[in-house]
Amino acid sequence: MNRTDNYQYLDNASIRIDDILLQPWPDFYVIGETAEQADQLVPELLESDDPIAMLWKAKIPDDLMKTIQRFPRCLWRSLLELSQLHVDYFLQWGQSCPALIGLMAIHSSDIQLDRDIDRIQAFYRGRRERLKTLGLPPTREVYRILAKLPVESCSSEQLEQLKEALQDKTRRKLLSHLEVITAETLETVQLPLDFLDIHFLRMSSEEAADSIASICTEIADFRRRLGKLPIWPYRGSGISYQRLRQIRDSIEVRLALGSAYKDIRFPKAPVEVVQSSKLKLKALTTVRELFKEGNEMENCITTYARAILSRSHYAYRMTFPERATILLVRRNEDWYPIEVRGPRNVSVAPQSLARISAWLGTEIGEEAPSDFPF
Repeated sequence: MNRTDNYQYLDNASIRIDDILLQPWPDFYVIGETAEQADQLVPELLESDDPIAMLWKAKIPDDLMKTIQRFPRCLWRSLLELSQLHVDYFLQWGQSCPALIGLMAIHSSDIQLDRDIDRIQAFYRGRRERLKTLGLPPTREVYRILAKLPVESCSSEQLEQLKEALQDKTRRKLLSHLEVITAETLETVQLPLDFLDIHFLRMSSEEAADSIASICTEIADFRRRLGKLPIWPYRGSGISYQRLRQIRDSIEVRLALGSAYKDIRFPKAPVEVVQSSKLKLKALTTVRELFKEGNEMENCITTYARAILSRSHYAYRMTFPERATILLVRRNEDWYPIEVRGPRNVSVAPQSLARISAWLGTEIGEEAPSDFPF
């Protein structure tokens, strides 16, 4: 709730909002407010163009304001308070290692005075003492890892995740090999150590629909139900993001279809296959063949096993004029190609699509919203 339209400007440049008093920088302090409420209220004031708010923040240097506003809003109050200890050091670390500034901002102690003394000592002592104050190993390696976290990722939750990971020697070693650490990286590095390697963490820095951590958690749950944990064979450079998804989907289908899943045969192919000089196709008639196709092409066609058994979909392997997986959907009595994809879901040539449409007598269509094309 925005309450900055209720405030009163006092003679000492403080602002009163209801029963809350906010003193101005460089003696910034909030009286009569919980930390959570203050974390919401201060950003509203820092962004406000109201004349009273402008007077209250008039002494905050422009470069300091810009540095603070690069961080997540949840830290602005703490950062504004922290910056008063030494503006130059604050600005320097805000550029070179924003995670260090962020950790100092959220640093806490049972006694408020002890916390302030800790932070003052951290500002005026060397790197080793700063890291010790924060409860981190006082090494160059740790400092370099902290510097890899972008300022926009320095939320309280992510800073705590990074701090926890840095306490573990193995996780710390893995993080040291990365060029950048993202929110996704921090989620992934919390997985059990048996799951982790540098390839997993590098994959986690890429944008994806499902997080590496969530996929691995699902796979672990499936393997537990199959009695295959604690063994975790999915490591190394051969495990791509797409391959990891395919593994998850395959195990899920296996659990759904039962122990004899690979021997299950699909209904008869709805459209006859073609072996000609222009087009070569093969129907995928068993769950085993569907799994093999998903593995070879690194796609998620396996997830359509139950849909194929229910006769709403069907899948084909195309080997000419190029390699591709074809997924058909039934609409009334006709079958339409809703997905035609090459290895790793790359698009196929328009000429190939034209030949498939000629084979079926129907054009490429769109899948129903409730389905998820591979």
